[in-house]
Amino acid sequence: MGWRKDTTVVDEQLLEQLRGVYRDLGPGFPTAATRLFSAEGAADGGDWALSVNGHPSRLLSACELASSDLFVLPSTWEVMRAEVRSVKAKRDVVTVTGFIYCRPRGSWEHVRLPLLHVWTICLDKALRFESLLDGVDLRRAVGPTRCAA
Repeated sequence: MGWRKDTTVVDEQLLEQLRGVYRDLGPGFPTAATRLFSAEGAADGGDWALSVNGHPSRLLSACELASSDLFVLPSTWEVMRAEVRSVKAKRDVVTVTGFIYCRPRGSWEHVRLPLLHVWTICLDKALRFESLLDGVDLRRAVGPTRCAA
């Protein structure tokens, strides 16, 4: 399956799906995000290469992503929710800004941290995810990381 030029523009329906990912964010990983990372219909098997602060970490499947957080937090902390301030798309790149609210496990005290995420999306599937403020880079291990022009 080739990447077609007419699919490089992210539509409003996909942006709403992405907003839903952040609305559903909490302990664990939202189901809507798993669909974005899913390899259904893809030839690459869906493996994802995770790097933190430029250091390769490990390979993950879309199912493994469902049980992990995309934030660099100690294992004693958990993300409780996200507050999205803006979602902006330019061709196949979507930038999301806002805040995440996290807490130490077992505590009710929340800490607000800024978020700046950059998604590369093609054919309604994520090709790459970057969390610029905490150094997380998640990209397909095999296949393109951008839509063809």
